[in-house]
Amino acid sequence: MARFEDTFPPYVAFGSRTLSLQSPNLRGTDVAIAQAVYNLMLTAMNPPEGSMGSPITVDGVFGPQTQGAVRNIQSYFGLATDGVLGSNTFFVYGQGVGSNTTYGGPVYGSRSLSQGASGGDVTILQNRLNCFRYASLIGHPADGTFDAATAQAVLTFKRDAGNNGDTGLAANATVGDGTFDASWLYTFAGGRAIQTGRNGFDVVFLQTILQRLGYYGGQVQGYYDATTRAAVIAFQAANGIATDGVVGPQTFFKIGQHNPLAAPGPLGVAWPAAQEEPVPAPAYVDSATVLAPEFIPGGSLWLRQGPGHEASFIVTGINLPAPVTFGPDYDRYWYTIEGEIVRQMGQIEGPFAMWQGVHTGTDVALPFPPGARIWVQVGDHGGPSGPVVLSGTVAD
Repeated sequence: MARFEDTFPPYVAFGSRTLSLQSPNLRGTDVAIAQAVYNLMLTAMNPPEGSMGSPITVDGVFGPQTQGAVRNIQSYFGLATDGVLGSNTFFVYGQGVGSNTTYGGPVYGSRSLSQGASGGDVTILQNRLNCFRYASLIGHPADGTFDAATAQAVLTFKRDAGNNGDTGLAANATVGDGTFDASWLYTFAGGRAIQTGRNGFDVVFLQTILQRLGYYGGQVQGYYDATTRAAVIAFQAANGIATDGVVGPQTFFKIGQHNPLAAPGPLGVAWPAAQEEPVPAPAYVDSATVLAPEFIPGGSLWLRQGPGHEASFIVTGINLPAPVTFGPDYDRYWYTIEGEIVRQMGQIEGPFAMWQGVHTGTDVALPFPPGARIWVQVGDHGGPSGPVVLSGTVAD
């Protein structure tokens, strides 16, 4: 899959804002991460009282379905079920913000990280990587200093993410937007110490690893209960570290020394987004909030062939650039008009019509009437998998 910031723009650091239906048209990578991780946890967990819910669409838009998922998480882990993804619910995801900021800050994901940096966010980065085969590269428990060994681990993590289909990550040791997204999607522990009273998705990861290593025989349910704590203490004793039942930098490092896996396959289950390119849901907005100047009543969409068959779109005077502008993987536009039968290339299509943008021949004009809903997105030859770049309802 492409980077989340390309597929579900705009990039928003996970945990940097409260997510709720009270903010209309709320969209971005943070919403998509919340949705995707929720779906994965449904597959990985075995709740003792039945399912935590049903999978939801990963579209990067905070709608009623996502609100319901947040309520499921809150109910399951004993939080106030308000459907608002705030600091306490982010903590269930292992992301500490606000009063839950861990390791002294800065908040993980709030700044770019590279060799020479130091701070609590570097500690979290090292913890997350140390839970996997990258522990052999870092060579020590997290200490909050981004050294050369940590840089090598970051490079290897990026390479593994690329092998998993995450295109667009720069081949360097800088931890920026795309790398933070990948770490939130693939590394679930390390953002906080795991101890009695802290339940969540990082506990799911911990239970899975300890079960694989033969220390934990209970259900993978995300509760840091007495059985889980006993398994942690047994693991700590076997590895010569303090047997306090608190999973911190020393324990994360020892876990990674016994876990040869690359981060993109953390729980031994299929990662949903890696099997099929996520397709954003159509972004319908009214003419007052359209993502470009308002459509005029009964306007026309022009598909204009450019050099090298790179098509551009002109929608009632709105000229969109060549598809490659939105990323190197995109070579065409796709458009959809809903609500009316439309005529395309001499054929009758509809009421739900889609036509591939790259073409040979002369320019094509497609009229659409007042009230029609239209959206345009970029994609490659496999279909419309990129971001929606223009959407709206034609003014009446």
